[in-house]
Amino acid sequence: MASTTVQYQKSLTSLAVIEGAITELATTFTDVQQRTSVDDAMIDALVAAANGLAASATALKAINYTPPA
Repeated sequence: MASTTVQYQKSLTSLAVIEGAITELATTFTDVQQRTSVDDAMIDALVAAANGLAASATALKAINYTPPA
């Protein structure tokens, strides 16, 4: 099993990639093209996923370790 440090590093790296993609989309919608209804739907999906991720991450603090018997 990977150490928690490695797991956190992988998670934070993935989040950085997502943040970069969102920044690129913001630039596209500012300088290149107008958003469409499909874009708006995809943005809603990103927001929903982010909210779910925030809830899951917060829930980690409520987990209590139970050692194997």
